[in-house]
This record gives sequence, structure tokens and C-alpha cells, in this order.
Amino acid sequence: MQLSTVLRRLGWGRSPDLGPVPAPDPETAARRLATARRLAADGRQQDGTTCGSAVLTMLAALGDPGLEHWLARGRLTGPTLPPELAGAPSSALDRLADASAAVRFRAVHRVVQRRTTERSLLGGPWPRALGTPPWGAAGVARLAGVGWTHRPLDDTDAGSLRAELDRVRRWVAAGVPVPLYSGGDTRQGLAAAVPRHVVLVVGADDGALDVFEPSRGAVVRARVADLLTPDGPQPALGGWRHLAWAVVPVAGGDRVVAR
Repeated sequence: MQLSTVLRRLGWGRSPDLGPVPAPDPETAARRLATARRLAADGRQQDGTTCGSAVLTMLAALGDPGLEHWLARGRLTGPTLPPELAGAPSSALDRLADASAAVRFRAVHRVVQRRTTERSLLGGPWPRALGTPPWGAAGVARLAGVGWTHRPLDDTDAGSLRAELDRVRRWVAAGVPVPLYSGGDTRQGLAAAVPRHVVLVVGADDGALDVFEPSRGAVVRARVADLLTPDGPQPALGGWRHLAWAVVPVAGGDRVVAR
């Protein structure tokens, strides 16, 4: 049993009213998948608490060519800084310009980690040792024209999870990557029964998802059938068995609350 399963059975996250999914955009979807593969190794998480930060950095880079260019090459493409670099002193940006792409990714991971945790526990700081909470991720996730909410998943209900993954697939086909949380269950102890790891779905077809897995720094293929009926650790989920939570796109630019 997972915490997310309990919450889902209690009714949290069951509302289907999440609005329409945009039409497929094969060109954008293919370009973002290719970019994720190119950036994946340098975008690898820096420690056991920054998987969420790595995923949110990758998400922002896939939707912001200016941030992508700076991360990959260290050069800014316009007079306006990407939000993740806003407030950084010019001396720091100058030093990072000559560093490796992996160092620039790590610098942004730290910025994103601070933003996802500074007000995520009843308005106060969330312990960084616990990683990125889903509501913190939904508050910081950035892609033009898209709002974000979050909802627990229940992989003991195959029909419900299949519907959730179908929605994920349709968003990804429209060119919008989707963060997912994974974890264990109470058979592994209470600490494993909460969301433990974050990945980013960057490609999808009817039978499989292509997932940026930040602990490996790679895009990993996951069969939908394996996610629906988990039987052992899933490489695409960072070695965890279960899907636990989703950070869900919503058409429009406004943030929305969990349902």
C-alpha cells in the first residue's frame, strides 16, 4: 500500500474535470524528445534530493530555447534572463559560461530546489532532505501556455491508472512533457510508501513511454503494461516499483490547485 493509494481511495484527485488536452503536435513532441535525449546526461541529478529539481529544470529547458541554449553552451540568446537565472550576479553567470554544461545544470538545480521547498510546508520551508513535494513541483513547473496541478495515483486500480497514463500520453503527444513520481509500498517500510523519486515523460506512443530518468541521466523506455501491473523495480522509475503521483498539465497559463 502507498500513501497515494490511500489518498486516491479517499477521493482526492478523482475529479475528471481537468479541461481539454491540446491536439497532437508531432513536430514539437519529436523536437522535445530529441532535446531531452541530448541534454539528459548533463542534466543528471546531483544528489539523492534533487531528482525533482533535475526534472523541473529539464521541463523548463524543453520549453524555453533561451534556457536550453544557456545550459548547453553557456551563452545567453537575448537581453532577458530566463526566470531560473533571474537575480544571479553577472560574475556568477560569467564563471558558469566557461564551466561544463553539467555544472550549469547543477547550478540551476539548486535554484529550483530552493524555490520548490521554501514555502511548501504550511507556508514555511519544506525539509530539503525530503526532496521535492508534488505541490512544490506544481507551483514551480514552467512551460508556456500550460498550468499545473498535482494528484495522487493508485496503481491498484488498473482502469484509473490506465486513464491517467492515457492523459499523460496525449499531453506528451501535444509536446508537453509530464513529471511523474514513483515510490515503493509498505512492504518495504513506511518510508518507501511515500513519493520517493521524480521522472519526466518526454515521449510516448500507444504502448510505451520515453522517460527522462534523472538518477541515470538518460531517457529510458517504459512499457505501459509494466507500469499498470508492476512486478519488481522499474528502471524508468529510478528502480522504484510504483507510480505514486503526477504533476498534471492543464490548458491555459494559470496555476491551479489539486482536485
